[in-house]
Amino acid sequence: MIWESQPWKEGLLADADNIENLRFDDALAEVRFEKSIFLTGFVCRKLLEAKKLTDRAASYDVKCTKYAPLDGGRIPDLLNWHRLGEFYDFATPRKATVKLTFFANQLVHSFIFAPTMNEEDETRIFGFYVASDNDRAKFLYQYEITEIIKMMRLIGNDSVVCSKFVRSDKREWVVRNYGESDPEAKEDFIELEIDNGFQRQS
Repeated sequence: MIWESQPWKEGLLADADNIENLRFDDALAEVRFEKSIFLTGFVCRKLLEAKKLTDRAASYDVKCTKYAPLDGGRIPDLLNWHRLGEFYDFATPRKATVKLTFFANQLVHSFIFAPTMNEEDETRIFGFYVASDNDRAKFLYQYEITEIIKMMRLIGNDSVVCSKFVRSDKREWVVRNYGESDPEAKEDFIELEIDNGFQRQS
């Protein structure tokens, strides 16, 4: 679990700036890009699991393009995963959105990961393809870097000012987090539902 989330969020903001300004003009540029994107997936997942994001940020829809497998049912393996044109139907792209949780899990469990370059300037990144070990037989996902930078800055600037904890029927905590712009955040306290009563913490 993450206890103090601010350093992680500040790291996302710094990585967003680095990615936005990154040029693929040396041998290590792709490694720097990979590290920043993979770390983004890990940080988003840990922030979600630790309940350190507002509900609004946690439910963010990440824009993407999906490519279904070609007819024949072949699945990329360890030695050919980079030959994407042999496995996916790039002639029929599908615009879609995925939840932040799904996006993070795709990166954490990525079996396929390949950056794509800007057609007008081949030293600038356009985005990347990714598919997890479990989802590579379903779809290949493409994300534009402008959308990912937007998401990183949204998460990096997100701030929880009010939380409500409620016990589920299975006795697990259900957490609702609110930011300054949420009407639920008018009262500055953390509300815990404990059995039949409430405990409030300022």
